[in-house]
Amino acid sequence: MAEASDNDVRRPAAASPEELPVLRQRRIPETNILEFELDGDFRREEFEDAARAVDEIIEQEGSVRLIEIFRDIGRIEPAAAWAEMKWAPGHLSKLSHVAIVADRRWIEWMVGPIAALTPMQVRTFHLDEIEEARQWVRSAA
Repeated sequence: MAEASDNDVRRPAAASPEELPVLRQRRIPETNILEFELDGDFRREEFEDAARAVDEIIEQEGSVRLIEIFRDIGRIEPAAAWAEMKWAPGHLSKLSHVAIVADRRWIEWMVGPIAALTPMQVRTFHLDEIEEARQWVRSAA
């Protein structure tokens, strides 16, 4: 299976290190798999970029499989949380498999109730299990 490369990471042109996004994303070529990695504050602009990427894959493929890696979660901008809450109900049925990778217990606790309300398959993994998470999503039919 094809692997994502650093060339797939979306970054603003000519960004200084302070301006680099804390939400990086990459699409695994020739699949409907999108990987996100959060390392810092979560802002509305980054959510909108992520939502556009998911929407693009859904339009092309009909569904999307996600790998969400949470490293250091900083401040979550209220506008980002609100935008995600408005976006999610119309899209959850198009997410077939979601791997949540984090070492934050509260994220694992949140996943259970949300997963129970949706048709998608969701699994949590610890940060030292990133490759297992990727393999689980890749092998999903």
